[in-house]
Amino acid sequence: MGNPPNAPWPPQPGRGGQQPPYGPPPVPPGGPAPGPAPGPGWRPGPPPPHGMPAPPLGTPPPRGRRGGGLVLALAGAGLVLVLAVAAVFVFLVRSGGDEGGGDGGEARLRVGEIAGGAEAAPLADGSLAMARPGVTTPVVDIYEDFACPPCGAFDRRHDPMLKRLAVEGRAKVVFHPMLIFGEGTQPAHDNSLRAAAALRCVTDGAHWLSYQDALYAHQPENENATGYLTRDLLSFAEPLGLTSEEFTSCVKGQRHAGSVKTVSQGYISSGIQGTPSVRVNGRTLSQSDTESPDALRRAVEAAA
Repeated sequence: MGNPPNAPWPPQPGRGGQQPPYGPPPVPPGGPAPGPAPGPGWRPGPPPPHGMPAPPLGTPPPRGRRGGGLVLALAGAGLVLVLAVAAVFVFLVRSGGDEGGGDGGEARLRVGEIAGGAEAAPLADGSLAMARPGVTTPVVDIYEDFACPPCGAFDRRHDPMLKRLAVEGRAKVVFHPMLIFGEGTQPAHDNSLRAAAALRCVTDGAHWLSYQDALYAHQPENENATGYLTRDLLSFAEPLGLTSEEFTSCVKGQRHAGSVKTVSQGYISSGIQGTPSVRVNGRTLSQSDTESPDALRRAVEAAA
């Protein structure tokens, strides 16, 4: 039996015997097998000051086609996003103007209104909060790295359920894109940085969610494969209507790369040692809490 899609990638021999920043510890020579992994984002030892160690060479879990998330279509003046579970949400940008960019990181952030009463609000640190107005708890924080294969598997498995929780008013879901790979881990570090910086160029909630879906749909095969090139990031955005000169300039110049690094170091300092990691009301969930959408939903509802 293989690992569930959202489980950490198991350790494999790699460069210098190092392990990826997501996965259980290695078995010491002649020693006992380790116990269950403490959580989906576990990594042995304290985080280094500049990111995580280089991941091993190896083959990641099989990547299927995206089964969750929002699929974009245009319908009249509204932006229609369809969940894999067949629930349809219409997103309307609350204010006008261009769809992304801003100057010097001072872009105007716009709330996307979701049919059914929920809203998707980009935040100043590059994350996005999704909830019905007035819903402030429980808070489900998702820490993700676009170059991390287990993050893609987690997204495919849990994304529809997380969005339903927000629409139903049962939780406030906050997505936190971050950079977990150190600068010496190439090409994963640069892949992740380009993707997260590009997402920060999207300033309204509706397009933000759609672009996040597109990034996961085009995730590199593994962390040793180059991906998320600038031309690709712009190509992924074009079908979503993200074509303004401001957005294009923002992506090409990696305008928010420095902020992505700063925010990521803040997350690491707060105790995030690997991705994907899930916190509910500040408590980091274990792997058993995230092994299935039903298990994750129960963990969220228990904190309500």
